[in-house]
Amino acid sequence: MRIIRITTTFAAVLMILFTYACSQGRQSTESAAPEAASSSDIAADAAAMVNGRSILMPELQTAVRNVVTQNGMGPGNLDAFMGQFGPRILDQLIDGELLFQAAEKGGFKAAEEEIDVAFGEISGRYNVPEEFKAEMESRGFTEASLKANITKQLTIQQFVAGTIVIKAVVPEETIREAYDQNPQKFSNQEEVKASHILINSAEGDPQDKKDEARKRAKEIAAKAKADGADFGELARTHSEGPSAPSGGDLGFFTRGRMVKAFEETAFSMKVNEVSDPVLTQFGYHIIKVTDRKEGSTTSFEEVKERLAQDLKNRMINELIGEKLSQLREEANIKILFTPAPPAAPEGVSQGQSTS
Repeated sequence: MRIIRITTTFAAVLMILFTYACSQGRQSTESAAPEAASSSDIAADAAAMVNGRSILMPELQTAVRNVVTQNGMGPGNLDAFMGQFGPRILDQLIDGELLFQAAEKGGFKAAEEEIDVAFGEISGRYNVPEEFKAEMESRGFTEASLKANITKQLTIQQFVAGTIVIKAVVPEETIREAYDQNPQKFSNQEEVKASHILINSAEGDPQDKKDEARKRAKEIAAKAKADGADFGELARTHSEGPSAPSGGDLGFFTRGRMVKAFEETAFSMKVNEVSDPVLTQFGYHIIKVTDRKEGSTTSFEEVKERLAQDLKNRMINELIGEKLSQLREEANIKILFTPAPPAAPEGVSQGQSTS
């Protein structure tokens, strides 16, 4: 079964927001924090109410459809996708709405120039206006609802930058600690590149067959060590292993990738050196090391900036998570979307046992 990745980071919330025609294109965004809606105020096609503002079913359907498409899946059965992914995506739409309402309450608002620039960047990806319009219509957007959606994203970004990002300061000792405690992330293992010629010989073979294999391996090794020898051609001609057509090339490998006897020999050799036959459970190997990369460690100074940004991003997402938890505790949220139960197997009615 294919797994769709639906993350819970701030970036994912913004991505989800961008996939649906936001209801704020139909509802005023100029009001103060909204009051809870009465039952008579709830739209018939509302998927959820967030402090009196609705997230409509068409918006949730569009978000699900777009997420499925972005994950490389065909349109399929929308009802099935809604049942599988709808609740999680609806949660993210609610998160976006909560952040937007908090931004409005805090006096944050995207500037018209920023909105126009962002809209221009999106429309500019298409060759002609008609192509852009058709794509937007297929995604459920009008120009007005797309601009409303851009406004929402930019407003949330301003809010996060002005209230959360400024608090995300990572001390240098924390960065250093992350470096020191994860040496495997900043080290490159020693690697060798080798080719080989394999002469098959199994433990259960008769002794005369083993002797013949050893004799052939020694003869081929002598030819491979001769001046001007073409190791690749010898491998193509004599090797009985799967790499024979490529001249015995095994590419680069680190320790732990090959059987012990083969590995120990390869890592002890110099570049362009050819080994004597090496016996493993697969038979006799004549090895030629063609290149090597010495192990190295990336210094703290080299990765400090990138590591600091990674830690800061992690801190930002944690702070946003804390903010969303607070907003959810204070909010009046009503979930109206109920996923349809999965379809029963063919020939089995709902409620009928399949056992």
